[in-house]
Amino acid sequence: MNKNLSLLVLSQVFGFTNAAITVFLGGIIGSQITSIKSLSTLPVALSVVGTAIFTFFAAKIMSKIGRRLGFIFSALVSSAAALLAALAISQQNFILFCVACLILGMGMAFTHQYRFAAAESVEKEKVPKAISTLMLAGIVSSFLGITLANYSKNFIPDHLYVGSYLLLAVFTFMPAIFFIFYKNN
Repeated sequence: MNKNLSLLVLSQVFGFTNAAITVFLGGIIGSQITSIKSLSTLPVALSVVGTAIFTFFAAKIMSKIGRRLGFIFSALVSSAAALLAALAISQQNFILFCVACLILGMGMAFTHQYRFAAAESVEKEKVPKAISTLMLAGIVSSFLGITLANYSKNFIPDHLYVGSYLLLAVFTFMPAIFFIFYKNN
């Protein structure tokens, strides 16, 4: 496996925890911090909307500044959004949590671009294997994210799930470090 593909796989393991944790916890947290129970799953929906809206912009941004800087930007913004979500949960602020989830969705739009970067990182005959490896990393990420989010939910006493989003901030920051060593093709 070449260096770029290895960095993409590591980034997928950490960065894709965003989706797993948001889907796993978004509705639960939403129901705890809003009095309008029919809005409980709005944060998860906004995460999906954020991904859909920003997919086009993620591709455009990276065509201008390159994948490396685009992925680093995304990791930093996603990490900040996870911190914003932790703050929203600690303050029981549903609107702020919704905004954080929308921004986390934007981060996922960039993370979904990893597969294209993986395809560009290898010879043509190795593209299917590269993408499959990246998809396998996504499965690992889902198990890792859900398990550690559940484990860390009580890290901050009297603020259930704040620890999960603090952990997500660390996880989504990790790709920024990995992509320092990434070379644009």
